[in-house]
Amino acid sequence: MASAFKTFGVTMLSSLAIPVAGLSGLGAAGAGLSWIFFKGNRTAGVAEFFLVSVIIFVLTFRFLVKLQKNAKELVQKINQENQLDLDASNLLGYPSPVFLSFDSKNRRVAICNSVDGSYRLNDLNYLIEWRVEWRIKTSMEATGLGKQINATGMRAPSFEQVERRADFCLVLTVSDPGNPIMKFPMSERACHEWYARLNVIYNG
Repeated sequence: MASAFKTFGVTMLSSLAIPVAGLSGLGAAGAGLSWIFFKGNRTAGVAEFFLVSVIIFVLTFRFLVKLQKNAKELVQKINQENQLDLDASNLLGYPSPVFLSFDSKNRRVAICNSVDGSYRLNDLNYLIEWRVEWRIKTSMEATGLGKQINATGMRAPSFEQVERRADFCLVLTVSDPGNPIMKFPMSERACHEWYARLNVIYNG
């Protein structure tokens, strides 16, 4: 139970680490440039913001480095213990501590947990199918000037309902009656790359 809670906690942190590192890095860079080029911004508040941003960036960066190190070490351990050739450079689900690693040569897939070092090996036929899913988000957006308002000469803005695809997710159906669906939220580009990669791994 303690391991499950720890895994959940690390999973939540890993989902936040990359955006937090990016925002804190941008914040530190902005504060630093502001301090250098604008004398009016050389205040204690700017210095404090810069320091806090740097500390947050360093901590999140170290957290991500440790996650990557643990993940690669676990994959290497599995390879050594089972004489496999799992690919440590393409981990489905990373930076989450729970991820999948594939060995197309030996047609094996490993479900790994880098928090407690546990793993489960399955034949590649464990994967039944995979697909890309997304949600349609609708919003009203200004599209230009609309009809003239009476005789004022002014025009009211016109609005149009716009639909966009968002919240992309790679969905795997697996031969596990207890947990037949595995979902991996990621960007649209990453989804399509992994979809193509799984086709190559499975059919290669």
